[in-house]
Amino acid sequence: MEMLAASRSIAQAPTQAHAGAAAALRVSETEVDAASEQTFLQHIALSNVTNAVPFTLIAICSVYLPGWRIMAGLLVLNVAAMAAMYLVSRRIAAAQDGPHYRAGWRVYEGLAFLTGVLWSGLMLPIMPTLGHDIASAFVCVVIIVAVAITSMVLAPQWRSFVCFLSGVMLCLVPQTVAFIGVLGLIPLAATLGLVPALGGLALALRRQHRLMIRTQLENRRLADDLTHALAAAEYLASRDSLTGLYNRRAFEELARKAAAEAHAEPLCLILVDLDHFKAINDCHGHGIGDSVLQQAGQLIAGVAGPRDLVGRGDGAVARWGGEEFILLLRGCTPDGGALLAERLRVGLSALGHAEWPEGLRVTGSFGVAAWHGRMPLHLGISRADAAMYEAKNAGRDRVCIHSEAMVEA
Repeated sequence: MEMLAASRSIAQAPTQAHAGAAAALRVSETEVDAASEQTFLQHIALSNVTNAVPFTLIAICSVYLPGWRIMAGLLVLNVAAMAAMYLVSRRIAAAQDGPHYRAGWRVYEGLAFLTGVLWSGLMLPIMPTLGHDIASAFVCVVIIVAVAITSMVLAPQWRSFVCFLSGVMLCLVPQTVAFIGVLGLIPLAATLGLVPALGGLALALRRQHRLMIRTQLENRRLADDLTHALAAAEYLASRDSLTGLYNRRAFEELARKAAAEAHAEPLCLILVDLDHFKAINDCHGHGIGDSVLQQAGQLIAGVAGPRDLVGRGDGAVARWGGEEFILLLRGCTPDGGALLAERLRVGLSALGHAEWPEGLRVTGSFGVAAWHGRMPLHLGISRADAAMYEAKNAGRDRVCIHSEAMVEA
């Protein structure tokens, strides 16, 4: 039964992981609202340019209409209202968020309502001549088309669309009713039919717009997650899992980079081996041994930090393997490396931790060697290794600088 339960858990794991990933990528309605508003504000100026054509056509045709002065005045007011909408949209975009942001939207919606009233108002001078004058009929068609275009432009912001359409109908329906004796019932039915027609189109366009925004946000979130995952994977691939220091492969890459950039700058390698580490594991257990390695790694990284390769405390420090650590110092001679190694030696001797048994003392043997880019890295490490073994042979817990008389491993 236990094996069956385990197999079911394993089988369900991919599904659960997929569900968790989908939940992490899911975008809230609030996020869609915010992104939709920003997209609308970015493109509203270009969208309003489409009204230039209706304005021009109406202005030309108005010359041939009896009420051209009224038409001209309404056109000027409409242009002014749309210009005010544009300026308010810029203020909203600059406000970003807060009370001024929401207040700006309320003003914008009020202007949308006013614009709807003014568009419908343009019908008033031509109502008496509809059906008798081709210019009036043409202006009527242009106004209806302009109202439809403006409705579609405002559709992504539903409240603005509703305000605009309300303004249109508030002014247009009474006019159609007032002139029903001249126009008949068909224009009134067509006017009333504008509401469901434009409402349905706007709703479909709004849904499509929000779906596009949601997809963009989810793709952006997915790209961010992938970037973070790749960065985390790259980090983990270059790190020792126990101490968090660089591993051997990463250290070798950093060392080669340092050698290529150093030119005449002196480089120094320090190899550290914790003394009697096997005895620590045997006597106190591997948990204590792991803790010793972690604390030693933190100490070494902290002391070596100012001379690291990439500006971080562990930039030139790596766990070389087992209980060995390696450091690469830039702009440092062997004598300078020996001084730093001595600081580390003293620090190791004073190292302690609350979970360690009483009397546990950590010491290390240090080998210091000069290195330059013309020398193979393994040869430089061999010299530091030879100096370290010299320190061990001399009694451990000490620092030794490589000399030509030493036998290199």
